[in-house]
Amino acid sequence: MFKLRNIQPLLRYINTRNRCINHSLVQRFASTTSKQEQIDSNDIPVKFSASKAKTYKAKYSRQGTEDERLWYEPPVLLVSLAIFLLYFCVFREENDIDRELDRSLYSRIDGLEEAQLRMSLKYNLENGLDTTDIVKRLQEIDREKQSQNE
Repeated sequence: MFKLRNIQPLLRYINTRNRCINHSLVQRFASTTSKQEQIDSNDIPVKFSASKAKTYKAKYSRQGTEDERLWYEPPVLLVSLAIFLLYFCVFREENDIDRELDRSLYSRIDGLEEAQLRMSLKYNLENGLDTTDIVKRLQEIDREKQSQNE
């Protein structure tokens, strides 16, 4: 097989002596020999201890290298988060959405609390658990319904 380094002086000689040679033909010949050389070199097994894979660590695949993070990224992130939390928790005024979210789910859906209390009462009776608080709350709900009806 021809090696690429042996062909280069020949190509230079041909180019200087004969200007009418098609340059694309010369390039095609050079590229086919380099491809053949690559195929031949790919057939040979690579010794692991002599390759670059010897120094590769698996953590680079999971975490990336240490150089990927900029030096100012943690302080910028910390300051941005602190400013956001200060605005959201301290300086922001309460609006109608906040007041709506403060309401209980039972006050939004009529009969939900009573239905859940009845299911809890049934479960506690079947399993022999204490039902005094549930019964008291059901009685309160009944009194509230009666006062609304009157």
